[in-house]
Amino acid sequence: MSAFDWKPFLQQWSRELMNSELAERVEPSPKSPDWLGYSPATQEDIEKLESRLGVILPPSYKAFLSISNGWLRTTSFIDRIRPAEEVNWFRVENENWVNLYSDSGSEESDEDYYLYDEDYAGADHRAEHMQSLLQISDIDDGVYLLNPEAVTPDGEWEAWFFASWIPGARRFPSFLHLMVHDYISFRQLKEVSGKAMRLPKLKVPAPDVPRIPAERIRKKMAKAPSLEAMMEEMRSPNPKLRDKAVRTFFGKLKGRPRTSRRPDLIKPLTDLFYSADDPSVRCACIAALTEFAPDDAEAPAPLFDALSDSKPEVVLQGIFALHYFPTPRALEPLCRFVESRANVLFNENAMSQLGEMRNPAAVPTLVGVLLDTSNKFDQSFGTAAMALARCGPAGFDALKSALDHEDWRVRHAAVIGIDVSGNPESKSLLDRMQKDRDARVSSRAEMRTGAWDDDE
Repeated sequence: MSAFDWKPFLQQWSRELMNSELAERVEPSPKSPDWLGYSPATQEDIEKLESRLGVILPPSYKAFLSISNGWLRTTSFIDRIRPAEEVNWFRVENENWVNLYSDSGSEESDEDYYLYDEDYAGADHRAEHMQSLLQISDIDDGVYLLNPEAVTPDGEWEAWFFASWIPGARRFPSFLHLMVHDYISFRQLKEVSGKAMRLPKLKVPAPDVPRIPAERIRKKMAKAPSLEAMMEEMRSPNPKLRDKAVRTFFGKLKGRPRTSRRPDLIKPLTDLFYSADDPSVRCACIAALTEFAPDDAEAPAPLFDALSDSKPEVVLQGIFALHYFPTPRALEPLCRFVESRANVLFNENAMSQLGEMRNPAAVPTLVGVLLDTSNKFDQSFGTAAMALARCGPAGFDALKSALDHEDWRVRHAAVIGIDVSGNPESKSLLDRMQKDRDARVSSRAEMRTGAWDDDE
């Protein structure tokens, strides 16, 4: 592959991204809109990375690192390309994800599998490659991976954009092909105005070009660490080590329905939860306790105490735990959390959980959200209304009163709640709202999706 001039390409991408709505999602804010990157990696940095991984890395990726040792954001789907010191095997930090996608994959011949389209991309993945992938970005709505099992004679590794919602992988002949594709995709999706920089037409290796494993410096491959080892590292005073341990720990969790119970971990996880100052560690403890707590035992105390945590992200993990460990005691802390308006997105989960509880004591809190017209997050109105619809007669009466509110968003939400409530009065009320002065409200009243099919 001929040399590619990374610097002007990355500078242009930086300027355009920082002039788009994605600028709000760049953290930390760059020193200059011309550069979303970092200082260049030295040759010693790159050699140290290769030594740690035990492989010779692909030329285009090393060339990128030599210009910028990491990157703050490329698209809506990828947050941070990691600096060399944080690059790791995908199986180490995301053991469960790797195992899940190792169960099945493409069975196409090389002639079909390595046939890339005009956008340089191929679809699907080979299950046998999952254990070998190198993770070079953080996980956002997707992740960048390099595949050392598919290396062309010029030393380039296949590069993947991997996400569960695809599902699977979009594969590219090299890291350079991936980056050029994502730059073009970014411009299209964000409707970037102005003249695009002139990019070379990259050569795509033919399907019959041999793909071989990457050259290895050593044969021994790193294994995913144990849960116990990660719990110990989560106690570290070093924030970088702690962050890495949290990521790896979460990557090992499978979800309660798919995992075995681990009563031996309940006490150490409980102790770690109450001793940890780092909220990400407390989140990890709650997620693990939700997964490993025995079926016939009382819910571990942190699952309830998380609902009163000072950090919204910990409260959210506690809300997730309520699906498996419901308790009427959750009503009061959930109401306090919603009323605090600490996080409008997490409030959605809290209000939905209040609806699941069907307790009329939650009605004042939910009404407070429904009638808060200063709220700019329109989804909150509908979520509050649907929760009220499950809170019995008191909730339904609140929805009826809201039908006369001056704000169309409140009336629209009230129509939704009444429609799904299953109350005998719903039909006449929806008939009336079909004549509402706002077309958005009247059309929703005409929709009549009907009540939830509840188990009760």
